[in-house]
Amino acid sequence: MHIVFVHRGMFPERVGGTYTYLYDLGSRLAARGHEIDVIASTREPDAGPPYEVEGMTVHTYSFRKVNPLYSTMQHMDNTLRLFRTVAERRNVDVLSIHDSHLGLKLARSRDAASVCQIPTYHAPSFIEYRLETKWMLEEETSALKRAALRASSPPLEQMQRRFERGVLEKARGILVLSEFVKGNIEAHFPSVDASKVRIIPSGVDTERFSPPEDRGEVRRALGIGENEIHLVTTRKLVPRMGLENLLRALPVVRESGAPDAASVTLTICGRGRLQPRLESIIDELGLGAVVKLAGHVSDDDLVRYYQASDLFVLPTAYLEGFGISTIEALSTNTPVVGTPAGATPEILGLIDQRLLSEDTSAGAIADAIVGWLSWRVEDEGSTRYRDQVLELYAWDRVVDQVEGFYAELSGSSGGQQDVV
Repeated sequence: MHIVFVHRGMFPERVGGTYTYLYDLGSRLAARGHEIDVIASTREPDAGPPYEVEGMTVHTYSFRKVNPLYSTMQHMDNTLRLFRTVAERRNVDVLSIHDSHLGLKLARSRDAASVCQIPTYHAPSFIEYRLETKWMLEEETSALKRAALRASSPPLEQMQRRFERGVLEKARGILVLSEFVKGNIEAHFPSVDASKVRIIPSGVDTERFSPPEDRGEVRRALGIGENEIHLVTTRKLVPRMGLENLLRALPVVRESGAPDAASVTLTICGRGRLQPRLESIIDELGLGAVVKLAGHVSDDDLVRYYQASDLFVLPTAYLEGFGISTIEALSTNTPVVGTPAGATPEILGLIDQRLLSEDTSAGAIADAIVGWLSWRVEDEGSTRYRDQVLELYAWDRVVDQVEGFYAELSGSSGGQQDVV
């Protein structure tokens, strides 16, 4: 099959769950002989010619953020232009748009009319925009800027919603990673035929994200003390990730009297605009000696933090479309405590309901961690976390399902080796 992916950016220039997902899926489909083209924006002033990576051909266009309307038009014009170039070389079997703001014009164009469109819908971006606007209003000190934001945000939110609906309505099939996201389509886009939606979770590289040969050595390399109960999370530092609640939960945990609670420490990996606020909370709560803001960590160090930590915490407040970091941590056989936000219960609920907090508050997060401290001895010698990943989220299994879905709807099953 000739498959074209359209997304806002390309890993490793852009990092995050959806970029990693597309990179891993695309490279594995390419390894099976399918022709994979990726259309994405780049922050580089000169996009340059197409380049090859992991069997995929990446076509980029330079993008300069100006304002929401002009920026959206830049995206839509460029994705359509590059798609035409790609389609001239060989007919496209499957078009998979991962971001509606980039692809609505393409989805509705004559160029894509005969192509099997199977967008991957990660989460309702219009709701994320609404939440981000709410937090921006709370933080903004200028009355004039607050008024402008209140006036502009409703029409911009509706524009995003129309874009998402338009891409979904044009689809022959829709791929989502969780029941949670499917439920959002049903709730917010009643004009979209829900029978077109197929749930196929993300995969994880189980060879890379594997238990360490010597956990003590990995801990020492990261500066984690031998007697610490070390927690880790990896998040973009923005309000919806729930990191403020996690920090406020930590003193409650350390003072709980649960086994080893006083030795609990935390590393937060990631960067974002919330960092000054997190630093302020750390100072306020006197957590400077037990909390580390590691910033952006390398891919290798990300694996090491999963391997070295006793517990991964996913404190999401809103909109967890899947939770790739959750299955990455589980793949190293590190347990995960998470909030019941979005798709997290679909992953952790299959393992142990005790891994889920009652709600997303700081108190509930603290209770879940304290509970884990009390029963974690039950896991000694167990490989149940990694076993769950090997059964449900190994990439070979996931790619089989995606490949089958694409072939079923497009009527084309062969990779390049089948093309005459």
